[in-house]
Amino acid sequence: MTVEMSMEELWAELVTTALLGTDRRDPPELDGSIAEVVADSVRSDPSSRMLAAVAACTAVRRAGVRPAAPADPLAPPEPDDRPPCVPAAVDRWQHITRSWPVLEDEWMLSLIRGGWRLAPELVPAALQRHRRDPIRRARVLAAAGSLAPWLIDHVPDLGPSTSARTITALDTEAMAELPELPIPPDLASLVDRTGAESGGAIAVGLEDGTFGEAHRAVLVNLVARCAPDALADVEDVLRAVDSRSPGHPLAATLADLALTRRRMLDELSAPGHP
Repeated sequence: MTVEMSMEELWAELVTTALLGTDRRDPPELDGSIAEVVADSVRSDPSSRMLAAVAACTAVRRAGVRPAAPADPLAPPEPDDRPPCVPAAVDRWQHITRSWPVLEDEWMLSLIRGGWRLAPELVPAALQRHRRDPIRRARVLAAAGSLAPWLIDHVPDLGPSTSARTITALDTEAMAELPELPIPPDLASLVDRTGAESGGAIAVGLEDGTFGEAHRAVLVNLVARCAPDALADVEDVLRAVDSRSPGHPLAATLADLALTRRRMLDELSAPGHP
């Protein structure tokens, strides 16, 4: 007399057969409604019968699951009246974090000062990015508003790193200012000059070999801190560097930085005041 297997026993047999393969072990004998579904002359070989049995058992197992009690709806975060930053600014943040991280502090501060709110799709990435940096993390919290603690409450991994130090009063003061970047004294005087003057000095140095790849970092810092109204002229002058000059590749890179920074600041101007 054949003893009818329970659904769990049948499923275990099917799993074993799947692991061993139908060439080494025949599918289990079926009975009842499952056998009626699989007993099809089209499924004459063991592997076809095996797949049909798995499909039938899966349907039965899922149909037998009782739904759990309805989950309580999530309470939304507190409202934030600030408009989210525009899609172009979202794309710009993603670009500068990949290519020009030297601009990220200015991007975040410009967003806050312009009255924007950090776009929701950026909040998780920004929180994760600065888990260990109390100052930059504080900026993210200010920019994200009530959404940040709401997310952290539901996704603890977005909270600060356990190794992150506690923010101090000095940090709070520094949070509102751009960090200083290392710029040698002979170049620091160009920070407050016009774009034609500062860009021209850089261009001449690139063309005559005074500046080379060894100066890339300080020149990047200079372009990242020159006056915003100088950026268009800096870009134009650097684009005009002779393409035959050894300094042309670096000039093109710095021109791209100037363009990126100029567009970034335009996108983060005060809402309604482009």
